[in-house]
Amino acid sequence: MPIIERVAWDYAGAEDIAYRFPKLTLKFGSQVIVKENQWGVFFRDGKAYDVFGPGRHTITSKNVPLLTAALKAVGIMGDIFDCEVVFVSNSQFRANFGGTAYSAPSGDIKYQAELGFFGYMLYKVEDPKLFVVEFFGNKGASTSRDVENYIRGFINERIINEFGGYDIFTVVKNVDATTDKVTLKISDEAARVGLKVIDCVFEGVKIPEEARRFASGMGAQAMVMQYMKETATELKGSEGGGAAAAGLGAGMGLTMPYMMAQQMQQGQQAQQVVICQSCGAKNPVGTKFCGNCGASLTPAAKIACPKCKTENPVGTKFCGNCGSPLAQQAESSGAEIACSKCGTKNPAGTKFCGNCGEKLG
Repeated sequence: MPIIERVAWDYAGAEDIAYRFPKLTLKFGSQVIVKENQWGVFFRDGKAYDVFGPGRHTITSKNVPLLTAALKAVGIMGDIFDCEVVFVSNSQFRANFGGTAYSAPSGDIKYQAELGFFGYMLYKVEDPKLFVVEFFGNKGASTSRDVENYIRGFINERIINEFGGYDIFTVVKNVDATTDKVTLKISDEAARVGLKVIDCVFEGVKIPEEARRFASGMGAQAMVMQYMKETATELKGSEGGGAAAAGLGAGMGLTMPYMMAQQMQQGQQAQQVVICQSCGAKNPVGTKFCGNCGASLTPAAKIACPKCKTENPVGTKFCGNCGSPLAQQAESSGAEIACSKCGTKNPAGTKFCGNCGEKLG
């Protein structure tokens, strides 16, 4: 190999981010010329060593100490040596991105929406040494085109991975906040390969109308029902399914309605309350004493009118329905009635136990 006296990246275009001069034979005294918007990085055996900033540099052992030490370590150092020089631009670049990603499994049927996205990222090289190691060492790049292709793939991959961590409910309700978080993740990951993200703009995120409907409560229930219907139809029309098809049909037919019924029941239970007759506070069903004032929530004992059978509160002297006197009934029913199930004593005339609801008498 001829000895190279001068190395420079003279034909760098506005869109070129880096260029690799491979298999150079240099000597102490050779010159490396770095333009104003460039770095020159000495590279050998997959590792980046010394970095030159803008200017005309004459190679000596003093200005390439890392490379000199590496060559001496393997016993091949002399006045002439082989290496590579990678020139890196420190200008700002733009990378367009776009593609499709899937949301995280959402709801009972683990629905995943296919999301479309597109935009652009403005970036520049911040750490030339780390950049050269990652792209030219680990990725085997040789030209700007190789680097640009990797960066576009890098952005798309990070976006796809990040969207996969958000369910469709979050994406629909907070699409701007979600893309902001994705942008921050891209910035963090870019710094690990020597890049600085100046701006990352999502120009559009396409959410299917089906996904928007699913993100609403009623839409999710409707899709579950449609899913059950389609599954039942498919299983019914399948041939050779035998016991396996029957088992799957039973599993889907039983599991999905059960899950929906359970959710509805939980919702109904959450809404059922007992109003305290003393202070008006709301208490969960099953509570025996008011959590606000401590008053008993057990229904008041009642006495049936001997004439019209209307139930009246204990202590009432006349029937609220027909006006008949209740004094004689109250006196004759002065004894308490013990519940045969839980043993709780209830006032005479009570038809159901105030503690457990068991019918009395």
